[in-house]
Amino acid sequence: MTFFGDKIFTPRLRLRKLAKEDLALLLDWSNSDSANGDYLSADKLTKERIKDKFESGVLWSENNKTFMVETQDGVQLGTIHYWLRSERSECAVVKVRISVPEQRGKGYGTEAQKYLVSHLFDRLKISEVEMYTDVNNKAQQRCLVKLGFELVESLTYEDNQVTRYGYLFRLHSLHYQQYPIYQYHYE
Repeated sequence: MTFFGDKIFTPRLRLRKLAKEDLALLLDWSNSDSANGDYLSADKLTKERIKDKFESGVLWSENNKTFMVETQDGVQLGTIHYWLRSERSECAVVKVRISVPEQRGKGYGTEAQKYLVSHLFDRLKISEVEMYTDVNNKAQQRCLVKLGFELVESLTYEDNQVTRYGYLFRLHSLHYQQYPIYQYHYE
């Protein structure tokens, strides 16, 4: 992993700060059920709302960052977002969305999550990372287990005004430091 300015480079991907040129694509993804898949609800944002979020810094601040996930040759795949919990700033929550349906199942989400988790622990020195997933999202659950996350609890949660049943997974910094997938970057 290479971190340069507001970009994280992985073997196949680039995670970069959103640019104004990305707003039209984000608007399309926000209003597309297929871009959100079966386990995430579409945000249904308006052009004005996305522009306002971008210009106000909601998408990129000290405690909250949304990255565009793209291949090294610039094919945009989706977004990955983290925020530090207001009640526990040493804990980050991550949300990934591969918005191009034909690009799912190719390991891009796993790779983006792996390197963002490494960035959070190594650069920001946080103590734990959490992720929520729908109870039926077996692919994401396998990914999280592969990345060393442990199932913490079953719960209901709100996803854009849709109540979902799912799981909370967590990775502690001590487990991260000992977990082989983060020590050997063979993916």
